[in-house]
Amino acid sequence: MGKEERDEMRLAYVTVALLVMLMAAALLLAGGPFASNALKGKADDSESRSDRLPGEIFIRRHMVNADGTLKTNLKPQAAASRDVAQGEESLSESMGLWLQYAVQKGDKTLFEQNVGVLQDRFLKDDGWIYWKVGASSEAVSTNALIDDLRIADALYKASSRWDKPAYTALADTISGSIAQNMVTNEGRFSDFYDHASAWKSNVLTLSYLQVSAFKVMYERGKLNEPVYTGAVDFLKNLPTRDTWFPFSYDSDKGTYLYNDEINWIDQLYIVYHRAQAGIPSDEVWSLLKEQFNTYGVLYGRYHAQSKLPAVDFESPAAYGLAILSAVELGDRDFAQTLYYRMLRFQILNPANEWYGGFVFDDDTHIFDNLVPLLAERKMYDEGLLR
Repeated sequence: MGKEERDEMRLAYVTVALLVMLMAAALLLAGGPFASNALKGKADDSESRSDRLPGEIFIRRHMVNADGTLKTNLKPQAAASRDVAQGEESLSESMGLWLQYAVQKGDKTLFEQNVGVLQDRFLKDDGWIYWKVGASSEAVSTNALIDDLRIADALYKASSRWDKPAYTALADTISGSIAQNMVTNEGRFSDFYDHASAWKSNVLTLSYLQVSAFKVMYERGKLNEPVYTGAVDFLKNLPTRDTWFPFSYDSDKGTYLYNDEINWIDQLYIVYHRAQAGIPSDEVWSLLKEQFNTYGVLYGRYHAQSKLPAVDFESPAAYGLAILSAVELGDRDFAQTLYYRMLRFQILNPANEWYGGFVFDDDTHIFDNLVPLLAERKMYDEGLLR
């Protein structure tokens, strides 16, 4: 990229930043979503450190079903198969991310409401969690490791924050289900457990390894030391090929699967989870920064060998995960650069029906709204936004 192009990109970032600051100031004066609770006189939670960000406003207005679950898509649509979620069907992934956001923000009311939804719609008595619920005629019989870990981790954090032993007890129940049903005989974790057939997957998707959740489970006595330390060492010693991390691991064969086409979300989850455990990912992170500096954007998918973009679209969720990773790695300037690029895809005109959402052609996926929201909340927490 030449000097003139870099200067143009920097000017674009500054312009977006100024527009956002001017809009926030206008909303503050008008008692909008950035105004203080005291000015608006309707505090949701005395512990909340800020009011609702635009992304939260969009989700509350447009992505919540009548039963309190989160829609997967903005547009109503029927799922093509039981193996995907669409329309008003709701994912345990969304529940976990929403709970993470509530506890990170300090919104006790939002957290309590969604614990109720979790118990009513997703959770079996033994701590096993449906990976999706909703309109499908037949209930699914499998869960998803990463979603269960997020939910348990959020509950442990909320219990500590608000001194709620009931949250610890619920997290312990979920953790017990994970330890009992999702650890192989070799001490590795599996992607899912089929409750109907009592069968666990022999495959582990590597982006599922959230060591921060394993740590609290170990401290609570829900994971034994060999399983916990084995998971940390496994994540730490992941190999790479053509710079990229593998996608999954087959426990039966003892082999890794590498994809020919790379999704940045899969790679960034690994980078983020390693960073949370104090493990750097220099090779992959350097490549990400090189790609961003080359193209001025982060495309959604790349060819593994050539490192060339495989698609021409960008993903708000990928930017959100990159921001979270950058903050965790201490790469604060780059986190801000990524943030202002991400903002280009968010509707920030308060007069727009979809204000606060990452909406394209009148539709969006909940994941592309929850992950950027978590990233923005983290930026405020770290003092990178004011």
